Amino acid sequence: MPRQNLTPKFVTNPPKPTDKPKTDYFDTQVSGFLLEVRSSGKATYYLRYRDNTGQLKQVKLGTPETLSLDEARTRARATKSQTLIGFDPKAEQEKIKAIPTFKDFVYDSYLPYAKTYKKSWEQDQTMIEQRMLRVWGRRKLNSINTHDLIEFQNNLVKGGLKAGSVNRYMALVKYIFNLAERWEIIDKAPTRNARKLEDNGARERYLNQEEVYRLLEALNSCKSQVVPDLIEFLLLTGARKTEAAELTWQEVDMERGIWELPAQRNKAGKPKTVPLSEAAIKVLKRRADNGSRWVFPNPETGKPLRHFHNTWDRIRKQAGIPSARLHDLRHSFASFLVNSGRSLYEVQKLLGHSQLSTTQRYAHLTEDTLKEATEIAGSLVGIRKVENGE
Repeated sequence: MPRQNLTPKFVTNPPKPTDKPKTDYFDTQVSGFLLEVRSSGKATYYLRYRDNTGQLKQVKLGTPETLSLDEARTRARATKSQTLIGFDPKAEQEKIKAIPTFKDFVYDSYLPYAKTYKKSWEQDQTMIEQRMLRVWGRRKLNSINTHDLIEFQNNLVKGGLKAGSVNRYMALVKYIFNLAERWEIIDKAPTRNARKLEDNGARERYLNQEEVYRLLEALNSCKSQVVPDLIEFLLLTGARKTEAAELTWQEVDMERGIWELPAQRNKAGKPKTVPLSEAAIKVLKRRADNGSRWVFPNPETGKPLRHFHNTWDRIRKQAGIPSARLHDLRHSFASFLVNSGRSLYEVQKLLGHSQLSTTQRYAHLTEDTLKEATEIAGSLVGIRKVENGE
């Protein structure tokens, strides 16, 4: 390990080793700073140091083609100062080098994780493959910044997607990067300043009491009761369409008044216990002697109902609610609870949401409920005036 007073002239044309692959020339001015010269003539600046455990390490600083000798010495001094306070530049370089590309992270980490709990993981995969991989597939995760996310969002809008669809894409993007941060693959997710688009076209539809009465009358007038019973059950439980349509008698405990929804049928990927009201149990009792393992079997195939839009379309038009969707029954269930004074926490548990923020979109207060709230405040002010003799 020869010591050498490194000069610009020396590093420009250092002697090549002839009897070994490389020679390290240690600078006489900065301890640990060296110039590695290979038999091919290629030269590289390095800093040799010891980490916190005392292990000897060497970190690359650059080459004479990219750094002048003064710049290399300055970088060596700065890096050496960092090592003295515990920073390990070599470990940091290896960490950065090990950061996967967006594509590798998606296939090696994100999708395997999503498959363990997310029923809609295939939809995630489609969204990723259709829009994200062609933009970020080969890029390292840590090279993708907030500007890239905003540009991706803007391009979705330019491509004709509506605000709701763009927001769904961006929610998945943010989730992927936030997981990468949580799993310590990147230091910081570039998601904090990527804002949701205002969705003025989002539907906020729920049934009022009069509409519910008309819907029940329309259901009672149907000849076949399978679809009407399923629709009423959806309204009484706030269940998702597929959860209720594939309900089996094995999942129901009439005596305890509960429905045990297994994890594989729950969107959240967890078992869920659904308390059943007397009205919901009454619907189940009407179905009790149907001779099938399913509660709502298709009369023709004996299997769970899959497609009954035509029947639902006829019923909703008869009830005078032609724009109502089946999912609006779940929306309405939540709204009924909130308007009756139940907490969002209770609604969250009944709907099976993992995040309270998801439940928030169902928490609509009717104008009558808001009016009642203002009347309470008004009555209290009135009492105070009387007490003060006004």
